[in-house]
Amino acid sequence: MILANTTNYTPWIIGICCAAAVLIIAIILLVVFLLKRKKHPRIKINTEFINNLVEALGGRGNILDAKTINGRLHFEVEDLEIVALDALKALSTAGVFITNQTIKMLFSYDSASICKTVLALPKTE
Repeated sequence: MILANTTNYTPWIIGICCAAAVLIIAIILLVVFLLKRKKHPRIKINTEFINNLVEALGGRGNILDAKTINGRLHFEVEDLEIVALDALKALSTAGVFITNQTIKMLFSYDSASICKTVLALPKTE
């Protein structure tokens, strides 16, 4: 006697096809969302801003190091006495913080671009 296989796989096949269709639609929507997402335009740094910043920091010769940490600019200066804090406060969007010889600031411009631009300037005494 031969036993016939009476298992009906149709619901499983339909379920797998529906899950695959939902997965494909989700992937397409994710790709469209990522491609359409607007990027925030960076504000171009003007030379007047860089000149005012370097002048307020006491000149390029007073700047020992510059780096960005979490979007903030960190300037290590040689002589804190010649730094014009009022001018820095006027340039900064969120205030000026001083720790030892390090000055921390936030600007509306891209911090990494400011850092590169300032470090590229020639040191003058």
